[in-house]
Amino acid sequence: MERALGALRDLTRRDILLRFYADRKTRRVEEVAEEARIHRSVAFEHLERLVTLGYLKSERRRGFPGKPAKVYRLTAGPLQISHPMRRYDLLAEALATEFLRLGDGADRAIKHAGITLGGSLARSDARSVSAALEPLIELGGEYEVGPSGGVDCANCLFAEVCRRTPVICTFHAGTIEGLLDRSTVMGSVEALGHRGPNGCAYRIHRKERSELGGERTLAPPVAKS
Repeated sequence: MERALGALRDLTRRDILLRFYADRKTRRVEEVAEEARIHRSVAFEHLERLVTLGYLKSERRRGFPGKPAKVYRLTAGPLQISHPMRRYDLLAEALATEFLRLGDGADRAIKHAGITLGGSLARSDARSVSAALEPLIELGGEYEVGPSGGVDCANCLFAEVCRRTPVICTFHAGTIEGLLDRSTVMGSVEALGHRGPNGCAYRIHRKERSELGGERTLAPPVAKS
């Protein structure tokens, strides 16, 4: 809690940090100063403070005039402040572990739970995968949809639980599938596992509705390596 408050207490430092969360690209001091409309030395002090607190990481990068430029990138997970701390991750882990006791039907039950959640969040007018994912994006998820049906999630809403109970990725896949099923896009979703500390990946196997209201499964896309 003190760590989070140290990052957010100053309004300028809060603005700088939230920019990194909004757009996870690396930044130089000059870029941060220009975005926040502050002097370079002030931007440097805030950036170094965020490094000390563990939210940013700094490194030297060549390709700029003069000596290698110092750049900063986001390394921390989501900002959470609660007193007393709410341990929803423990609750989710306990429930997921109990699901696994179902044996052969565990994955199916967990994915169905995700489909139900996705359906409750879905927007019926979504006409693309990106549009269908907007309810999760508004909750803080970050998704990049590839041309071959791949979906990379750079910031998974369930990352902390997924690392400890990987079957939650199946729940996440179900949530995406539920979003698609209630939109004009359709597809079954396969979880591909972790991608970095806060992300994961999925593959969408597209379907389309026939004129009679049925479904026809299309050939699965070829994933790029």
